[in-house]
Amino acid sequence: MRWQTLTGTAVSFLAIHAQTGMSKDHENWTHFGLRPLGMGNAYVAVADDYNALFYNPAGLARIKEWDGELLNPWTDMSTNLGTLMKDAQDKLKSGEVSDSLDLIEANTGKSYHVGLGLTPHLIFKNFGFGFGVEVGASMVFHKNIAADFDAGLRFVAPFTYAMNFLDDKLSVGATVKFRARAGVDRQFTMEDIESFQTKGSDTNDKKIDDYVLSGLGQGADVGLLFTPTKTMEPTIGISVTDVGATSYKTKDIGGEALGNPPPQLASVNVGFSLKPVQKDKLYVLTSMDMHSINQPYSFSKKLNLGTELGYGSIIKLQAGLYQGYLTAGFQFDVGLINLRAITYAEELGAQAGFKEDRRYALQIKLLL
Repeated sequence: MRWQTLTGTAVSFLAIHAQTGMSKDHENWTHFGLRPLGMGNAYVAVADDYNALFYNPAGLARIKEWDGELLNPWTDMSTNLGTLMKDAQDKLKSGEVSDSLDLIEANTGKSYHVGLGLTPHLIFKNFGFGFGVEVGASMVFHKNIAADFDAGLRFVAPFTYAMNFLDDKLSVGATVKFRARAGVDRQFTMEDIESFQTKGSDTNDKKIDDYVLSGLGQGADVGLLFTPTKTMEPTIGISVTDVGATSYKTKDIGGEALGNPPPQLASVNVGFSLKPVQKDKLYVLTSMDMHSINQPYSFSKKLNLGTELGYGSIIKLQAGLYQGYLTAGFQFDVGLINLRAITYAEELGAQAGFKEDRRYALQIKLLL
């Protein structure tokens, strides 16, 4: 087996096996909406649209009118992905072993990510449901001729109910939800990849399917919002997602029992928001969140800041700080046309500011 074939196989995993992996980016906090990410993911005390289904169920008690979206596909990718594909075309033309090694060396330590998803939903005041689905793939090359491969399917279907109390100053909500995960998350050596390509009868030969984990689970979220005064609407938000942790039960595929994905840990999240400017339809919204405060990872990755300048529901401009990196977003909504675009970054290291994976995402609403 020639080295260039093995390397090409590793690169192609991003596209070929995206449907059979799982993403680790959301291990500590799950997010689906582009608007919250544009605001630095500081959304627990905002929760004023369908994203309340995923961030804080209490927000549905404050929805003023119903909203529904059926087809709203989104896609995101890292800035490095285009460079990888270009390098693969340029460096693998001759078929020499040295070219394959040059490709790995030139991209060592960089992260490559691509994802596709949908967030269909139907929400009313006090009640709503929907689902979030993401199919993604990520890869990191290492100098020891290996690749971290992490890709797959993530699905959640929340059903939420919320109510107001104390003259609408206090909102409380709860969600029951179904989760599904399926995928591969491990480091593959060149020997592994070579084994995938072997077509002999050797019992040691391996397939990518041998590393798939798959499961279904049921979980619950609770949340509250408290706004003591209407002046600038200072709001405290608290949400607990996956109360008690959501475990996955093995799902048989093709009659073969696969391993369980790790459980989705409970996450205690707090936030504060303020509207310092409210004039007719023009407003400025600011927010600050601490996510997963009960989980033992770096404080620098938990603190998020956000702001939004908007004119009604027509135009919204977002900015924020997420995992130590700047975010920005834009939303335009007129009739059946809804366009959302953001840039954000995932932290690949243990602390914010260590290793940035800059990404861009685009979402279009096609119906409703």
